[in-house]
Amino acid sequence: MVENLGFEPAPHMYLYHINGGFPAVDEGSVLLSPSRQATPRDEEAHISAAEYFKFQAPTPGFKERVYYHDMISDKDEYVYAALVNKEFNNGQGFGFYVKYLRSQLPRFVEWKMNGEGTYVVGMEPANCLVDGRDKEREKGTLQFLQPGEKREYDLEIGVLSSAEDIKAMEDQINSMLK
Repeated sequence: MVENLGFEPAPHMYLYHINGGFPAVDEGSVLLSPSRQATPRDEEAHISAAEYFKFQAPTPGFKERVYYHDMISDKDEYVYAALVNKEFNNGQGFGFYVKYLRSQLPRFVEWKMNGEGTYVVGMEPANCLVDGRDKEREKGTLQFLQPGEKREYDLEIGVLSSAEDIKAMEDQINSMLK
């Protein structure tokens, strides 16, 4: 829960920065998500925008790539996204997922950093993008908490430890895309 204990309205930008690395992230790993669209943040992300969901081996000189996702929720307004490596452990697979309410966290940011020594992918449910308060204010999307206002966020992070777990998550996400 977040509460404004002050006496003035306070800007409220809230982002869960959930980083995944090996073994969930490896060459051939994928992001499973009910994305209507994944918009590249900048020119660097445009380089391989069509493959935003695929991950490569650690790459020398790789520069971060950020994608803003427009996610579809299920009938209960939950969004599911997962980082999975289906080949890990002789095909048993491994990954993790995040589940959250779209009404609370309407944005989703993917931070892709497949560089040597910095080999990680961020899944970031949020109420904002990562361009800062000024940009949110310019676009009219900066949220505020009034004095005494409270907000609760429901978010679940779980492990996918088998091919069956991964398949069930994939089916859940695919059902949302229909």
